[in-house]
Amino acid sequence: MNDRCTGTSRAAGLAFEDVMLPAAEVRDAPTATYTLCLVLQGEARLSHRCDDRWHTEWLRPGMFAPITPPHMGATLHLSHVQRHLMISVSEAAFDRVAATASDRPVQLGALQEHAFSDPFLGGLCRRAWSETRHGDRLGQVFADSIESTLICGLLRSAVGARRRSPREPRFRLAPAMIARIREHCLSRLDQRITVADLANLTGMEPDNFARAFKATVGQPPQQFLIALRTATARAMLHDASLTIPAIALACGFFDQSHLTSTFTRLVGTSPSRYRRHMSR
Repeated sequence: MNDRCTGTSRAAGLAFEDVMLPAAEVRDAPTATYTLCLVLQGEARLSHRCDDRWHTEWLRPGMFAPITPPHMGATLHLSHVQRHLMISVSEAAFDRVAATASDRPVQLGALQEHAFSDPFLGGLCRRAWSETRHGDRLGQVFADSIESTLICGLLRSAVGARRRSPREPRFRLAPAMIARIREHCLSRLDQRITVADLANLTGMEPDNFARAFKATVGQPPQQFLIALRTATARAMLHDASLTIPAIALACGFFDQSHLTSTFTRLVGTSPSRYRRHMSR
């Protein structure tokens, strides 16, 4: 790999960074943008965690790593060194394009959970990156002009991924079972809880359980668990004797930073600001 290619460039709505990622764990702090990573060189096995969910898959040149949405941190581990083109797209631009196409909020679904391949979008990103590096006005205008095309392409790919996903099962979990699962989670909130752990309570296979749970509750088990952790942290913030780092660990977050990013995304404000508001 040629590390001399590393560099950054920017248009009004898009920012590009050519980076070499090590064969190690990398933690991305939450940002105010959608972050896309296009693999330029190298093959590697990717273990990716966004909130409490882990996925493992192979990343090859031309593929996009799972998209990291705004205000959400991510942790990834690569088995080998890779060169990535990182593309940052503003949240406002995504919302604007999505609002034009639909009255629903931005939904990238599987594109946030799994790597994906789209030759058209990959070529579009490479061309925009090349144009911004020219340093002339025409190149900047060209890169600006494809921002909406890139966002539309991502939204279209997300719709296609949803259509290819398995249908929801007809089987649903009984209210008593949902209550049992909730109590199980609350009693072990400071521990790691997996879908397999919850499936064992029902005697179902994890995949079948996850589909039945979503059909019953309206959200996947891990999102349910994240909401439960956040709601518990919110209640504990009313106790001024508890520190925010202690609350984070008691609710099963990795650390205070993880609690802050998740709490801000779901509640709309940080834990410290929420506590100050309640004290007033």
